[in-house]
Amino acid sequence: MRSKNIKDIRIQKWVLLSFFGVFWVILGTLIYINKEKFGFLKTSSFVFHSKQEAIANAEKNEKKGIILILTPKSCGDCGVSTTLLEELNSLGWSILRLEEEDPDYETILSDDRFSEILPAIQESKPAWGVFNLGEELLIAKPGLPSKSDLETIL
Repeated sequence: MRSKNIKDIRIQKWVLLSFFGVFWVILGTLIYINKEKFGFLKTSSFVFHSKQEAIANAEKNEKKGIILILTPKSCGDCGVSTTLLEELNSLGWSILRLEEEDPDYETILSDDRFSEILPAIQESKPAWGVFNLGEELLIAKPGLPSKSDLETIL
């Protein structure tokens, strides 16, 4: 009787440890494959969703200026990856990413200076622009910014 109980306990331990191991293998694989889905954990410290926060950060950290990235709701993440945001941040820019839910989104689009990128936004494509610290718009283009685009600005 006693040996049967010990045998049952060993089987239960083995089953429990197996489930635990399988859980971690599946979780690790999902994180590895979909690491962009968990990007919000990494970018929260340098990607802003308010123009005032981005300006304050740029002034405090002596950044070159502010890169504005507009992403319409209908295009999802629009190809904006954590890698792109990290690269832009490492180049010395403060990043302001506005989505349709953000309060400054409509304010920015109603500004006449952004009339050049309005058609891209209406077609559910991303657009971007660059402000200096005096809030002067230096450039506005459809698509996403690249390192070469930014090197020609300052």
